Amino acid sequence: MNLIISGLILSIVILSLIIRQWKLYKKLKQLRHDWGKIPENALDIESVKTFFEFNKVNSIDHSYCVDEDTWHDLDFNEIFSLINRTTTPIGAQYLFYLLRHPVFKREILYKREELINNFSKDQNLREKVQITIQSLEEKNAKYLPYSLWKPLPEKPVYAKFLPFLSFLSLSILLLVLFDFLHFSVLIVIFIINLIIRSFVKRKIDVFIYSFQYLGVLIRTAEKISSLKFNELKDIQKILIKNLRETKIIAKKIFALQFKDDLGLIEYLNIYFLWDISGFYSAIDEIEQHIDKLRKIYETVGYLDTLISIASFRLDYHQSCRPSFNRNFNKYIVNAIYNPLLNNPVPNSFDFDTKNFIITGSNMSGKTTFLKTIGVNAILAQTINTSMAERYEAPLIKVISSIGMADNLILGKSYYLSEVESILRLLKASNSDIIHLFILDEIFRGTNSVERLASSIEVLNYLANEKDFILVATHDLQLSRILNHKYQNFHFREKVCEEGLSFDYKLHPGTSTTRNAIALLKYVGYPKSIVENASNRINNNGI
Repeated sequence: MNLIISGLILSIVILSLIIRQWKLYKKLKQLRHDWGKIPENALDIESVKTFFEFNKVNSIDHSYCVDEDTWHDLDFNEIFSLINRTTTPIGAQYLFYLLRHPVFKREILYKREELINNFSKDQNLREKVQITIQSLEEKNAKYLPYSLWKPLPEKPVYAKFLPFLSFLSLSILLLVLFDFLHFSVLIVIFIINLIIRSFVKRKIDVFIYSFQYLGVLIRTAEKISSLKFNELKDIQKILIKNLRETKIIAKKIFALQFKDDLGLIEYLNIYFLWDISGFYSAIDEIEQHIDKLRKIYETVGYLDTLISIASFRLDYHQSCRPSFNRNFNKYIVNAIYNPLLNNPVPNSFDFDTKNFIITGSNMSGKTTFLKTIGVNAILAQTINTSMAERYEAPLIKVISSIGMADNLILGKSYYLSEVESILRLLKASNSDIIHLFILDEIFRGTNSVERLASSIEVLNYLANEKDFILVATHDLQLSRILNHKYQNFHFREKVCEEGLSFDYKLHPGTSTTRNAIALLKYVGYPKSIVENASNRINNNGI
């Protein structure tokens, strides 16, 4: 009989090992399939933003925060989606945070580059880390920032009675099992505890979700710290230092991490009050060691982020590592492009002076070029990657004013929104930081006379010999008046019977072509409108 039992136990152990190895094989197969590709089930952008939103006060050392207008002007939510190949919600949240904080210190970028490069070259290292952090890949791990950056709920008076109620529930269960109490008592206790738990859980629900993964985070960090890779030694030192006094938290919230497909754990939590009891018993420890827990979160997210960047580079292999020079007047890019475009036309550009006005007709590529320069300046100082053959520049801060719109909720007109947006640039120009200012169709929300006068004075003010300025405009008069301070470039097009064609290449000088009326004809406007509009221009009828 003992031999049969021993054989059965051995069979279960062997079967468990086989299942574990099979799951590992399937996971590795999936990781290898996804390497260098955008994942199919990425985290939604609102969930991705939570860590950044909760942690706005504290930024990465020696960095600045990309403001909301600039972030949206440059389509960085879409850029983020291209780069995001993270395994965990924590990684996605940290990647978003990192992209919002370009750094001014070369050493930080070089340190990132060392690990990104290791993950790119060493498949074993990369996959060991990915396998280790996979326990955090479930989407509900996105709630972790709630327990680490949101103020925790105050511990109510009744919290100290919850462990007693749990013990009482267990005692009654044992008494029923041994026929000392009737089974109906269990039902009564279950109903009472259901009411208690529903009342308590309603107040702390989002924190319960968060705490479920806090223990997983701690154990994942322990596993990372035990991996035998010399490349991870600096990361492991950080984790080990912050794990010493936080391991007890994982034990206190152990009951929160039980899961099953049938929902049996939910009934056990109702009857024994394990989850809410564990929650309140852990609050004091979490508050005491909150800085250490935050550091663990950031470190695990940082690793996942760097692996994601390595995957992105494989997909977008036409990129380079930026060179950051100490010559504050030197800014050169070769074959630069925007990663959001399916078939981008690369451009080269040399800021041999610091101020530029770019003209050109509709759809010729002006705005795309402005965004391309801005996007790459931020990518250079965050993920140490530029979508170009060469990117050589000083460390700068990017601020743009491109896509203004009426704000009906705040009751702001287009023009007022634009006025406030450009004021950000004027104030920033007075600081010692070197900026890249990007403006598209300045003051287009008002009449032509005031637009021209205001634009001239704003651009004169910004031309301070410290900052780099890129301005796109249809207004050829503006480029002529400011040609003593601003160098002129343009994009051009060809108009023919078949329509319009663009080369999307930057050319020196001011644009000499117009296509607004040609576009009216091209899309099918009445012939009389097209001809009369052309005649007005030719006969100076405006």
